[in-house]
Amino acid sequence: MWRLFRKTEALLLFIGLVVSSLGAAGAAGAAAPGGSLNLNQAIDLALQENPAIKQSRENVAAARYNIGVARSAYLPQVNFVSNYFYGNAFPGSSNRPGTSGTSGSAASIGGLGVTNFYLYQFQANQLIYDFGKTPGLINESRASFGQSQQDYAGSRQQVVLDARTAYFGYLAATRAQKVSEETVRQNQELLKQAQGFYQVGLKAKIDVTKAEANLYQAQANLIQAKNNVQLAQVSLMTALGLKTWPYSQVEDVLEVMTPPKSLEELRAQALQRRPEIQKNLHQQEFNKAGLQVARAGYFPTLTSTAAYGWQSLDQPFATLPSNWYVGAAMTFPLFEGFSTAYSVNQNKAQLRASLENYEVLRLNVTKEVNQSYLNVKTGWELIRATKKALEAARENLRLAWGRYQAGVGTIIEFTDAQVQFSQADLNFVQALYNYRVYEAQLDKAIGRAF
Repeated sequence: MWRLFRKTEALLLFIGLVVSSLGAAGAAGAAAPGGSLNLNQAIDLALQENPAIKQSRENVAAARYNIGVARSAYLPQVNFVSNYFYGNAFPGSSNRPGTSGTSGSAASIGGLGVTNFYLYQFQANQLIYDFGKTPGLINESRASFGQSQQDYAGSRQQVVLDARTAYFGYLAATRAQKVSEETVRQNQELLKQAQGFYQVGLKAKIDVTKAEANLYQAQANLIQAKNNVQLAQVSLMTALGLKTWPYSQVEDVLEVMTPPKSLEELRAQALQRRPEIQKNLHQQEFNKAGLQVARAGYFPTLTSTAAYGWQSLDQPFATLPSNWYVGAAMTFPLFEGFSTAYSVNQNKAQLRASLENYEVLRLNVTKEVNQSYLNVKTGWELIRATKKALEAARENLRLAWGRYQAGVGTIIEFTDAQVQFSQADLNFVQALYNYRVYEAQLDKAIGRAF
């Protein structure tokens, strides 16, 4: 019998360890005070307040802006250049008065005048054609944007999983507390009945002391159960990004009504939805674009240029006649130390690696779906089994209590029945919690969007 008490206490402690480890990295958030919290509200709140979501969202924005950076190569590049020089290599410097001595603004060095020279110029450059390099860079940026979107989707799924797990953990801890409260109530009645039997001489003193020991142990378990509820509440607050707990109650959705779906349907959904799979497809596009950019290194780059400006000697704004020019240029790489060839081979290898990684991801995703499905299926069967065990334990407790009240049963018989009932009730709660968590893990395994 004492071993049964220890099993009950160990199960309560296990629930406490489970709920204390739940939750995801969250930040401070705001929530409306009072009222009740349901599962959909918890998910929405986590998606709004969790900093991991905000970080991923900003990464998506940065990747989107990078597409514009790549596209900017198609537009003219206009600059204003202002240069200052000092020396004797400038037009008109040897003809200026005062260059034969050290007086004035110029000094004589080797018979040539040394002076200040100022150059101001507006310059414009326009890419004409680079044999696919710029389109490749744009495709790379688009692929990176697609990868960031899949990272964002994966972050949302993880945050939702953490929020759901913490939510179910709080419900399980609350139910476990109710089980402990019921156990305390039963032992209080047992103690009262044992004292009555002892006072009239129908039972020995040992029944009273046994009932007292049972009651104290049940009260200790209740203290642990209440602490588990508080730990679960902290985990849920963290997963939702809350600083304080504003809710008066949480809607209980532990009960399960529908069995799991077919495995083949879930596998097909996973291969279509999983962010890791979709991210790999974008990675393949990125590698293909990188190969295009690398191959463009074998070909010339054609550009056009134009400039308008003026210059001055000695004084910054003493302008000479303005000048301008337009032209075109072709840059042809003759030898770059084989860097282009190495870059092409590197991108080919990266593309092959992405293709192989896709197969690895398919296997891992399929494995994860299979495992999650088996857990859900097993969890469904365990709910049915533990529910039957709970019904049997409840009836056994009712009969044992009736026998003890009639004076024909022993306190050990009732205590065994009472501990068995409490453990069966906790097992049922644990089965419900496990199934709901397995269900949430399966949703993430198939890539369910939130």
